Amino acid sequence: MEIIDPESLQIFKTLKAKTGVEITPEDPSFCSAMCYPVLINAQIKGAIVFPLIEGYPENKMELISHQNIKETLAIKAGDDLEVEI
Repeated sequence: MEIIDPESLQIFKTLKAKTGVEITPEDPSFCSAMCYPVLINAQIKGAIVFPLIEGYPENKMELISHQNIKETLAIKAGDDLEVEI
């Protein structure tokens, strides 16, 4: 997911400065990541995931959940989501 709104980008920077839950993969060929709990569209519990790799775009995030987000919310690529931190 790519963020282009300057206000949202500032929120991202503030969030990344806080301590999250670090995921360290067993396989060293995969990258570690920091995760932060969120609520997606006021319906689905999930997490924002920021991969800990050099050069990862500051305006990008990964969004995960134990539920299929697209299917549960009946959305498609490019649709807007509300993510509550």
